[in-house]
Amino acid sequence: MDKDENRAQPAPADHAAPLIRPWSRLGRQLVPLIGEGGFVALFTRSARLLAPPRAWLSVDATRRTSTLLLTALEQDLAAADPREAAATHDELMGLFVRQLGTLIGPALTARLLSETGADGTPQKNQEEHKQ
Repeated sequence: MDKDENRAQPAPADHAAPLIRPWSRLGRQLVPLIGEGGFVALFTRSARLLAPPRAWLSVDATRRTSTLLLTALEQDLAAADPREAAATHDELMGLFVRQLGTLIGPALTARLLSETGADGTPQKNQEEHKQ
């Protein structure tokens, strides 16, 4: 066996992991509000609208939990060119946010996004808030 084969492989989502964090925070915040099915429906619709020119972006209606959706998204983004992955993430988040705003209103959407850091603002962890 070659020495290179024995080395630990880098995490497949090196450029995708930071893109998934806002989705994870958003999911944790939204699922109690709109339900798992609501989150899945909004996400799936957003992905379907975005997918046609991006054959690498998988849209699978059998994924019925936010965890399954975000795991698949992370894998898709990790396999894509980093710049294309970032651009797709931005477009997907934009579509999702617009649909969410239609569902729960722009004021609540803005508040949720600022609380989760999904609006692009850095999210501090709870320990940092206490200091």
